[in-house]
Amino acid sequence: MSAFSEYRDTGGLPQAIEISGAGTAAANGIYKASEKTYCDAPVYEHMDAGGDFKITREPHTNPKTGAKKHGWLLGYQKSPLYGAPTESLTVPSTGWKKFGGEVPVPEVAVHQWLVDIFFARADDAKAAGDTAMERDDWNEACRCFSEGVDALKKIRGA
Repeated sequence: MSAFSEYRDTGGLPQAIEISGAGTAAANGIYKASEKTYCDAPVYEHMDAGGDFKITREPHTNPKTGAKKHGWLLGYQKSPLYGAPTESLTVPSTGWKKFGGEVPVPEVAVHQWLVDIFFARADDAKAAGDTAMERDDWNEACRCFSEGVDALKKIRGA
């Protein structure tokens, strides 16, 4: 049994990762913790692209010393695009480097719960809609408010 089982089973590991600003634009989006685990950590899968884009904790053995270390990889069809070295079971929000992906490296936001992302998007959309209303830009306000409602609708599938 893994030393990290208790940590995992109590819901201690984040359930969602939000990737934005990646040079490989298709990698941007929301990654949800799947039922799969690898190296004692969840495997995160892109919510829109399915299993093609994944964030996984991967082992690496130093060929000179034989020491095993870990890191997180964001990959497309098992090819690494970006990675971050760390022994942490949590996806890091900083320290990402480019492998096969395009620059810039992504911004990574780690969320304890998937619904947090949708609530934040709805809040941002509401604020943008309020600002548009103050400018009497009713079409933009309607678009923003609709975007917020759409974000809240996604909670049902989360």
